[in-house]
Amino acid sequence: MPSLQVLYQPRAIMHLLIVCLILETARGHIIWRNLLSLKMKISPMNNANQFEVKITITNNENKCMAVRVSTKDNSHITYISTHATYTACICATNDFFWKIQVSGNTFLQGRAEVVPAKGICPEGEETHRVTTYMGSVTQEILVRP
Repeated sequence: MPSLQVLYQPRAIMHLLIVCLILETARGHIIWRNLLSLKMKISPMNNANQFEVKITITNNENKCMAVRVSTKDNSHITYISTHATYTACICATNDFFWKIQVSGNTFLQGRAEVVPAKGICPEGEETHRVTTYMGSVTQEILVRP
């Protein structure tokens, strides 16, 4: 108990708050930025209730990043070719495609997650050190009656 009495002194509390602020700023400053921009475009195909999904990922940093791009499972969506998860080294902008068939009105969510660059980005390429960032984009799909 006597060790906790130190925290009741105004100067000790001030030091503790400053240390917490410094630690949060040092750890969290990258998380607050949008490392990636995500855009989703869903275009109808010739067959009824079939769509082409295009997710565009733009790197907002000056260093390449290894990014895993996927779509969330949904019971109203059937993937015509495959329900692929892509992993790519993105230095500027990349597009990713899926062809889907939709059984009812629904939402499709696309996700992009920064992952470790080893084995994905070329050796010697300057890569971003963050590997815990994830962004998402969601769009509604309306089927024709």
